[in-house]
Amino acid sequence: MMNIGIDFAELWQPNISGIELFSAHIVRHAFAKHFHETYTIGMNDAGLGEFWYRGQTCCAVPNSFNLINPGEVHTGQAASNQGWTFRNIYISTAQVHHILTQLEWCDRPLPAFIAPIVWDQSLRSHFHRLFVALSQPTSHLTRESLLLEAFSQLLLRHTQSHLALRSPKPETKAIAIVRDYLETHYAESVSIDVLAKLAGLSPYYLIRTFHQQVGLPPHRYQRHWQLLQAKRSLCSTKSLSEIAVEHGFYDQSHLNRLFKQAFGITPGQYQKRNSVQYESEVAL
Repeated sequence: MMNIGIDFAELWQPNISGIELFSAHIVRHAFAKHFHETYTIGMNDAGLGEFWYRGQTCCAVPNSFNLINPGEVHTGQAASNQGWTFRNIYISTAQVHHILTQLEWCDRPLPAFIAPIVWDQSLRSHFHRLFVALSQPTSHLTRESLLLEAFSQLLLRHTQSHLALRSPKPETKAIAIVRDYLETHYAESVSIDVLAKLAGLSPYYLIRTFHQQVGLPPHRYQRHWQLLQAKRSLCSTKSLSEIAVEHGFYDQSHLNRLFKQAFGITPGQYQKRNSVQYESEVAL
């Protein structure tokens, strides 16, 4: 459990280009005037913080966002005895260019945030899921998809770009191709750009039309198909660790966590129950 009287900070790079993650709880430390070459998206989780930006002091309260453009000077410090707990996602301009292309906005200039502090609870849910996905063992497709979902909403709501998304339409043939590919390559690392090329659609449009027609976005479809194949293997004599690796999970704990989310029980419980059923059937 975090000691609220002690400063803590962690900065790391997840396995996705152009992104860094920062998690901190500060009480005494104060960030001097500085700037980043990246966009800064900050989630204020607890306590109270404040920072100087564009000639004014901004208050960072729980559940709000801090949005800072590349190259803009700012500070940062706690503004209460309880300190300030927050998480930042730093994203490079090159990665933002790539996201704009994936969103069909490749002809637009780099966006600029309108305000340094915003309240947006649905957007916060998007970025919380993204931060967790980038911090834990998750598939490449999951990370890319959540990144596009979060940033599309951020750019639509809180920048000066005046952007709009194309409405998804039925793409039956393209969706069939993508489903077949995901089922065949369920245990492999799959990129949304590869799927988009197969389908002949842009990446984020593909995600939205796939979700509309199938009921799940591509990354969740791949994960559930992966779980179904692992579930079948639980009826074999293979160990849980073997099954996990064979079906593309990072390790047994990764399989356990996702299996229980999907089916309500652990793989071990399912395997044990099936063993009892088979023994009973043999005895009869």
